[in-house]
Amino acid sequence: MSEQQQKAPDVIGNDWRTWGRRLVQHLSQTRSTLVQQNGDESASENGTIMWDRVNLYPVISRSGNFREIVVKNAIPASSVGVAGDKAGLIAWDASYIYVCTASHDGSANIWKRVTLTGGSW
Repeated sequence: MSEQQQKAPDVIGNDWRTWGRRLVQHLSQTRSTLVQQNGDESASENGTIMWDRVNLYPVISRSGNFREIVVKNAIPASSVGVAGDKAGLIAWDASYIYVCTASHDGSANIWKRVTLTGGSW
């Protein structure tokens, strides 16, 4: 996006209505951050996408609940994992899917490697 596209429209004369419409159009085209969850949201309508500030991942509403949208994690360096790894993380490469089975506490292997069958993705 060019610098000109990023710049909000200027007011020309006293035509505030036209400027207001142009400003709303500009904001809708240039601002696309996810709405932040604050705990008061309802998942009653399917398909609402938000950012979970507590767990630091995107969520989507489905069947009355917010569910995590899985975002690829870096492929784990070892099956023991590292601080910050938690149950539910998923990673993959051309041959394997990696599933984090527990939150990291340094005491056990928490990443499970699953072989893909039928070719790569």
